[in-house]
Amino acid sequence: MEQYEARRKDFKRLSRKSKPRLEGLEDRFLLYSTTGGAFAQPDRITFSFVPDGTNIGGTASSLYSTLNSQVPNWQSVFQQAAAIWEQVANVNLVMVADNGAPLGGGSYQQGDPNNGDIRISAIPLASNTLASAFVPPPFNGGPNADDVVINSNQNWNPHGGFDLLTVAIHEFGHALGMGHATAANADMYGYYTSAKPTLSTDDTSGIRSIYGVRQADAWTTIYQNTTITSAADITSQIGTNGQIALTNLDITAPTAASWFKVTVPASTTGSMTVTMQSTNISELSPRVQVYNSSQVSLGYATDAGSYGSTVRLTLTNVVPGQVYYIKAGAASSGATGAGDYALQLNFGSGTQLAIVPPNALIADQPDMGGGTMGNEGHGHNQHDPNAISIGSVTGKGDSLTVRPVVVRQHAHPSGPGSFGHHHKHHP
Repeated sequence: MEQYEARRKDFKRLSRKSKPRLEGLEDRFLLYSTTGGAFAQPDRITFSFVPDGTNIGGTASSLYSTLNSQVPNWQSVFQQAAAIWEQVANVNLVMVADNGAPLGGGSYQQGDPNNGDIRISAIPLASNTLASAFVPPPFNGGPNADDVVINSNQNWNPHGGFDLLTVAIHEFGHALGMGHATAANADMYGYYTSAKPTLSTDDTSGIRSIYGVRQADAWTTIYQNTTITSAADITSQIGTNGQIALTNLDITAPTAASWFKVTVPASTTGSMTVTMQSTNISELSPRVQVYNSSQVSLGYATDAGSYGSTVRLTLTNVVPGQVYYIKAGAASSGATGAGDYALQLNFGSGTQLAIVPPNALIADQPDMGGGTMGNEGHGHNQHDPNAISIGSVTGKGDSLTVRPVVVRQHAHPSGPGSFGHHHKHHP
């Protein structure tokens, strides 16, 4: 009894996702930089694409018309960028709708039900700028915190232009609290050098210094349910309606899996439906598989191409007392191979609704200013090198730029008075 009570207290303590924590810095020269800002609720960070015509500091956004003609799958590109950060750190990102409120409009720095915490738009910017981003609180305390603006005048891939995924990764990094790195191979390097579709170890170390590594959920922490022989028994979770709903679950890596065990209740109507949901929870591509008591697979449901989805599997002819094993994991070995999810079982005849994740509303706060963007900052305010201005909207942030091309004139070797040769030099 004492052992049961101790385990119950441990489970209650761990049933909520762990809060962000700082890791000890390695004894090395740190190339990454962080702003000192972060999301207060990293368990669910939303992002949205503003409709064309949205007021961005006095200019109408043209995100859709700009990218539809150049990168047909551009929304998936941004989702992939979000998933890339989600896979390595203790954050979850979710795409939501946007109501087209002006940039900086609204009353919340996080959790606004009308648009994403990170709003993505496009307007003309300086010719050497690819995109700009406002950093998270406390430096920007209002609704413009974390927002990203793409340069609508740039040429984007696949038409010989700049790689949109690289830019999206970089700007999500700023929105999450990363500054500019001094390592040229890092995605967070302050200048665009080439396509960088994956994070460097420096980027990973930087984001983990803010949010920590992905945290195992309470079931895995308590029961170590990573194999079928250590499956966590969830029979006691069956409610009077013949249903189970488990939330705050986590797949920490593409190769990770969580196992659960259940005994069919006497109230069963003869079927069992297993649902795995990452929709509206994370970018995880879900995969759920069911085994019988002899550990023989009875089927699976999967959605490998998704950025957050819901899959379900229904078994018929189930009878009271039968034992089943459920394996929850990732359907993809790529960027969508990690994230939070919910697991539901239904032995009854009633409808089981989708899980609605908590969405904490964090009201606007005054801008705090200060902080640093790193050694490769490109501020637009001569009085504050860490400030950017997008029309009438200003705040702490930075931009990804292209190094300027300097034209130098050298004397012609044929002697004085000759016309010089022009050479393009990249400092």
